[in-house]
Amino acid sequence: MTAAPTQVLRQRRILPAGENGSLWEARPSCGIFEFRGMRLRLEVEDPTEVLFPTDCGLSLIAALSHNDVPDLKGINALDVGAGSGLYSVALLAAGAERVTALDINPASAAQTVANVMTNGLDATRLTCVTSPLKEYTPTEKFDLVITNPPHLPYDPGYARNDGLETALVARNGGRAVYADLVEQMDTLLAPGGTLLMAHSSLADIPRTVEDLTARGYESNTLEVFEMDIPLLAYAEHKNTVLGLLKEQRAAGRAEFDGSRFTVHALMFQRPPDATNG
Repeated sequence: MTAAPTQVLRQRRILPAGENGSLWEARPSCGIFEFRGMRLRLEVEDPTEVLFPTDCGLSLIAALSHNDVPDLKGINALDVGAGSGLYSVALLAAGAERVTALDINPASAAQTVANVMTNGLDATRLTCVTSPLKEYTPTEKFDLVITNPPHLPYDPGYARNDGLETALVARNGGRAVYADLVEQMDTLLAPGGTLLMAHSSLADIPRTVEDLTARGYESNTLEVFEMDIPLLAYAEHKNTVLGLLKEQRAAGRAEFDGSRFTVHALMFQRPPDATNG
């Protein structure tokens, strides 16, 4: 029997309009963020090679203070789409025993290691892997998987083939990585483990919840954030991007209002008695 999704209503946190969101003290290449009483620093050497995290990604950090989130001390975690290492840094700072940073972008590994060391953390507890998610085969299952997948729809007119594209854009109407996560999760996550996801309303949140619920996962919404659609990197293609998103909205696969959308910090838990995949 399929477990029913857990519905928890959270007050929406509205971030002010403009290129500098309220969650960062500075950007686009260096910023300070607070996490569980710690002030951590994140830098990106070349923002065109590795995207400096937007408020979409940082929203999940803000949500991790909820009591519902499992203890992070001593865990073995996988950071999917690690980028600059935002989540890897936060998890190691919170006491994770080991973190694997997975990203398709080769530049991510060096940037993640640099940010771990900048914050005085033990880089020997970090493993960086350059691989597409679909081709990644772990040697063990993880206690926690954390991710902020790309969520803007792909179009050949603004294809860049660089770090920005891998961080922001995905095929299948922006859902490609979400779909891969659903398919791979039983392989990645140990029974009783937790998936933490910053899920964009531009990429069909109900479908992801439905697909993981059908696999026996329990879902919980930690927090909802409203913010600007991240179009700065695609300013000259704004109309094309919004046109594609409007098509997705008309088909019931996206929710947004003008240039504002929401990011849901979601937590999925795999049943402790699940069969190993």
